[in-house]
Amino acid sequence: MKKGFTLLELLVSSLILAIGVIGLAAIFPAAMRSTLLTRQNTQAVEICQATIEYLRSLPITADELEEGTHGPDTIDTKFVRTYNVTNDHPATDMKLVEVTVTWQQQGGAGGIEHTQSMKTYISK
Repeated sequence: MKKGFTLLELLVSSLILAIGVIGLAAIFPAAMRSTLLTRQNTQAVEICQATIEYLRSLPITADELEEGTHGPDTIDTKFVRTYNVTNDHPATDMKLVEVTVTWQQQGGAGGIEHTQSMKTYISK
């Protein structure tokens, strides 16, 4: 009796291995797109936070805190930031500031617009 594998057994095991490798290869691009989108979303959140911190550091009478929409400003060539100031909201001598950052998804599924927004209240 000979020990070892037949040619048919080797072909079947090679086919099973190839199907597994192809399945993993199909998942890789989707994982890369997801990682890229997460990175871009994190950058947008950082832009929102930095804008809010800057505006909160200003005197309430600063030009940057006048009522209305400010921007759009392009940041790092891919993010567009705007912010809106509403006076006397929700109470007198308070300002509602809403910062919005938009960007086009880069990578495999380009052309999809994403938005990140944050709100804060500023008072005297």
